[in-house]
Amino acid sequence: MTSDISELPKSLNEYFEKSRVALALSRQNDDVPLVLVNKAFCDLTGYEPDDVIGKNCRLLQGPDTKASSIDALHEFVHDDSVDGGRFPILNYRKDGSTFHNFVFMSRLRDRRGQTQFILASQFNLGSAMMRSEIERNDRNLRKSITDVESVGRDFGLAMMGSAEILADSIATVAKLSLNEEN
Repeated sequence: MTSDISELPKSLNEYFEKSRVALALSRQNDDVPLVLVNKAFCDLTGYEPDDVIGKNCRLLQGPDTKASSIDALHEFVHDDSVDGGRFPILNYRKDGSTFHNFVFMSRLRDRRGQTQFILASQFNLGSAMMRSEIERNDRNLRKSITDVESVGRDFGLAMMGSAEILADSIATVAKLSLNEEN
């Protein structure tokens, strides 16, 4: 599920394959093209890898996606001083249906500190989501970040600042889901 599987560590590809968290990996160059997505990403978005590899994730945006959400993502991608962030955004599946996506993004840097990839973990915050799902998603995200940090270290990549992002993710997700229920 990658544009050039040989450029990524085998362990990272294997992790993407087994993760139940929707994951996407983009290269930090040109138009920030996706190089790897997993089955959970495909299940969430309705897109197949061949539909999205080599393209920017903005293909998930649509007419009702708020400009402020788009701007926040754009600012993160183009501000290399920011190591991670979380972004609520209205996205569109391949079939045109919408979902409230909560995207956690982290930079994967090489040993020189240069961003090589951006990892995005994505969660559907639809109104059907219950608190137990929020807690499960948070546990999955925490494990996902830990696993990817470990894999990245083997490849000489580092994720900076992810712990701080995770520290307040539960409260943020809970607030968003509560706002949606009302």
